[in-house]
Amino acid sequence: MRRISLAAFFSLLVLTLASMQGKAQSGIAQSGKAQSGIPQACKGRDLFGQLKKSDPAAFAAVRAAADATVNARAVLWRIEGQGQPASFLFGTVHSTDKRLRRLSPAVRSALKGARKVALELAELAPGEATQATKNLAGPLTYDGGNGLADKLSDAELKKLRATLEKRGISPGVVHLLRPWFAWFSFLSPECERRRAAAGVAFLDQRIGANAKKRGLPVVGLETIRGQLDALAGMSEADQLGLLRASLAFLDKQEDLLEVLMQRYLARDIGAIMPFSAKFAEKAGFDPAVYAVFERHVVENRNLAMRDAALPLIKEGGVFIAVGALHLPGKAGLVELLRLAGYTLTAVD
Repeated sequence: MRRISLAAFFSLLVLTLASMQGKAQSGIAQSGKAQSGIPQACKGRDLFGQLKKSDPAAFAAVRAAADATVNARAVLWRIEGQGQPASFLFGTVHSTDKRLRRLSPAVRSALKGARKVALELAELAPGEATQATKNLAGPLTYDGGNGLADKLSDAELKKLRATLEKRGISPGVVHLLRPWFAWFSFLSPECERRRAAAGVAFLDQRIGANAKKRGLPVVGLETIRGQLDALAGMSEADQLGLLRASLAFLDKQEDLLEVLMQRYLARDIGAIMPFSAKFAEKAGFDPAVYAVFERHVVENRNLAMRDAALPLIKEGGVFIAVGALHLPGKAGLVELLRLAGYTLTAVD
């Protein structure tokens, strides 16, 4: 049976980690300044606005779910209580989009007053990506049999092979990838992957780089191992549901990214997951696939982030920047920190 070469495998791993997390890797620029030869930015359509016109009832359902989501109308929160200097919680988007470069005055002020910055991941240490793959909650590849060739349709497998070939994986070994890792490997649109590889910094990178330039400590709330476990720990049925839906929407990746950007810029975070579920439903997929994603990849990680953030908040003056989807909802970081005894106030 043909195996994935070690070099190709870890090349894919580093690329996908960079795409998903937006964290500094060797050779990726920190400044975020435009450079010659930078690939074209993503140009998606705002499907959210289109849904309002094409299917008012579906839009109303999304809007109702969004409006019922607590703590979903702000991306910057002041954390106070227990006698420490105030800290801040900031929701980001892991993207190279130039619209993210314009931080609001409130965010700039919070960053300026910070004593320490915490991101989802700190910069990777040498060998950390390799170590992270050992003893995961679930395997990266199938040990035998036909793997995904028995679980996807011929058309789906052909599409997956063509997609991952662009990411440096031979089509002949794609069927050996576990569903979660196959999905993880094309999580970001190709336009985003090319820009990141060319040196365009993500918002998280720029925040970390700015802090380091000022001599501030930059720490991570999570490990790569923990993040990969969140995906590998899903049941195979759930992994396959997420993979199949994502393959079906492959030509809509830029459009879905634009929905994320538009809702983020509008401070309407609560609409992102309900829209994704409705989009899947209208395409004939079980919308529960996104509830699984939210539970495993967002909510379960929120608990670990909270536990890592509490000692930093106790020190005071920390600026915490994590993906915006980790903030809202009853299981979101805003609510979890309130339950820990702190007062959180929406700032922006």
